[in-house]
Amino acid sequence: MSKMRYSRRMVLKGGVATVAATALPAPMIWAQDIKTITLRQFGTGVSNLNDVAKKVKEDLGFTLEMTALDSDSVTQRAATQPDSFDIADIEYWICKKVWPTGNLQAMDTSKIKNYDKIVGIFRSGKLTPESVIAQGTAPHTVGFVDGPDGKSFAKEETGWMTLIPTIY
Repeated sequence: MSKMRYSRRMVLKGGVATVAATALPAPMIWAQDIKTITLRQFGTGVSNLNDVAKKVKEDLGFTLEMTALDSDSVTQRAATQPDSFDIADIEYWICKKVWPTGNLQAMDTSKIKNYDKIVGIFRSGKLTPESVIAQGTAPHTVGFVDGPDGKSFAKEETGWMTLIPTIY
């Protein structure tokens, strides 16, 4: 019987695309030796918490290797070193700089169990129907692309989300 080998990228394509797996039910990873899998995540210091990596190991069985960087370094790494990470925890304002490189992969919202619970400001730009959209990079303006390989942002929800809010 031959043994299948799983690469980091193959696991990601199977659905593990965000560290938010601890907050949202994560898709299953179909691997016999899940304990040997290590996903490399980087982001700013506010999201790189040792307790998150520990919980991932306890609940999901694989290792989450976390690297904390400043915002400029996060931008540079996501844009220029796509083979150095599996999960990029970037900020919404950075998305405009990084997404067009094609180094990140959109998430199918139908596979995000609690997608309907994501606050409206991240989906439509409004907290309430009467809300006025302010200046700056509103999350919804960089939150969606037209498809799994889309490099430009859509003006409304498309089913393909760029980022999941984890800290706000």
